[in-house]
Amino acid sequence: MKINLAGFIAFFKGINQFFTLGQKFQARYIDVYQLLSSDYVPSEVYARSTDIDRTIISAMTFYSGLYSDLSNTDHILAPVPIHTIPNENDFLFLLRFKCKRLDELQKITDNSKHIQTLLKKHHSLLSEVSIKTQIPISYYQAIYVFDTATIEKSYGLPIPSWITSEKSVEFDQLFVDYVLTQYGFINFKNESYPLNLQFELAKISCGSLIAEIVERLVLKIECLKNDTIECEPIKDQKLYTYSGHDITVVELFGGLGFKTFAYEKQTLPSFGATIILKLWEDERIINAVETENNRFEYYYVKIYYYQNSSVENPKYIGDLLEECQGQKGCPISYLIKRAEFLRPKPDLKSFCNEAVISKAPKVVYTHALKKCAQHAG
Repeated sequence: MKINLAGFIAFFKGINQFFTLGQKFQARYIDVYQLLSSDYVPSEVYARSTDIDRTIISAMTFYSGLYSDLSNTDHILAPVPIHTIPNENDFLFLLRFKCKRLDELQKITDNSKHIQTLLKKHHSLLSEVSIKTQIPISYYQAIYVFDTATIEKSYGLPIPSWITSEKSVEFDQLFVDYVLTQYGFINFKNESYPLNLQFELAKISCGSLIAEIVERLVLKIECLKNDTIECEPIKDQKLYTYSGHDITVVELFGGLGFKTFAYEKQTLPSFGATIILKLWEDERIINAVETENNRFEYYYVKIYYYQNSSVENPKYIGDLLEECQGQKGCPISYLIKRAEFLRPKPDLKSFCNEAVISKAPKVVYTHALKKCAQHAG
């Protein structure tokens, strides 16, 4: 029987990474903040994952680390259920989500002057990849080549000698610039389409994710002082996690309003990269008289980022957002506005079925686009 040792090495290395991340959460949120019980309480946590084996296993491993006995070196599985939905219906994994509108928008993006200029800048690199691999010149084909090489190198496996560190750095720069464009971080135009392409791409890539997160934060605030049956599970819940992909992390950066996702170096988020949103209650609420108009005024969110699973302490990044600077955290009001601005309407599936180019009379279509552009700021 032939055994793939590289696969075993990668599997166990990944398990150790997420188990370690879970232990770091244990140190912060069980030992220091005492937010969570030391033993698993089902009502306190909820785990959501894309329906992919590796993300499900990552979530299982993370929770095993979170509730691990530090005196025991064995990885004992924590009995935390990991919830999924079919990938074709899951906005957490857009690569599998069926969205005709996104396909159309990305074709427009690929043919834009902005992207063509970017590809021209790196033509010699893409040309060499084509020659070495005997495949047509293509950015998308080059992704698989360099992604495979990166993974193999991280596990100590040999890679082709022509894939030098300089070429990898250049491709990472191309990749990051391309993703920033495709996921709505960069404002660019295509003269053939009178659309705010940045806004259109952002609504699909991160609108549903940020909307769901903010809805959950708002519901938590409303249920803190509400004893209805519907609020019972929300009042007890203290941790909600998503186990996704590097692109999922990219999407959340975009949804929160960050200008980029590449802060430490020009690459996609690393294995174990984690964004944390912590909901805080201002001490001023003790003497405050809450009304319908100020009910969210006394709550804010602090945003932290683990660049990878080996980072000891997460980095506070909330102050990188202009709307959150000089404050204790990001006002809930900012996140609510951000979610409403990006939310695909009436829902993502319906929005995805709408054609980019309207069949309405030209004058009506132009007017609608102007309104959309104004709303997008």
